[in-house]
Amino acid sequence: MALAAPFPAAARSDRSRSDRSRQAVPRSTSRRSTERLSSAASAGLRLTARGRLALILASVAFLALAIMASARFTAEASAAFGTTGPATAIVVVQPGETLWQIAQTVAPQVDPRETVGTIRELNGLGHEAVQPGQSIVVPASS
Repeated sequence: MALAAPFPAAARSDRSRSDRSRQAVPRSTSRRSTERLSSAASAGLRLTARGRLALILASVAFLALAIMASARFTAEASAAFGTTGPATAIVVVQPGETLWQIAQTVAPQVDPRETVGTIRELNGLGHEAVQPGQSIVVPASS
C-alpha cells in the first residue's frame, strides 16, 4: 500500500492544465511572436511612409471623383431647368380676328402656316376657332 502515489488526482489535474495550454497556443507561434502580436494590436495600426502616401492618394482620388460626379449632375440639372423653350408673348383675340391674321401680325417674316401650327401647339388648340377676348400664347417676334 505504500507503493501508491499519495495524491493521484493532483497529478492528473497538472497534466490536463499543460494539455490545455498547449492547445490554446499553436506550436508554430512562440511566446515572443504572441507578445508582439498583442502589443501591435493594442498600439493600433501603424503605416509606413509608403502606406501613408498610398492612403492619402487614394483619398484624394476618391474625393476628386466625387466632386466631378456631383459637378456633372449639377450641370445636367441646371441645363434641364434652364431650358425655357421659345420666347412667347400673350395676345388677346379681338372681335373678327383669326389665327391666320394673328400669325401674320406676330411673325410677318415666317410662313403663317408654321406660326398657326405653333400657336395651336402652345395653347393646346385642336381645330377649334378662337373666341374674341380669349388670351392666347404666341411666339414672340425677335
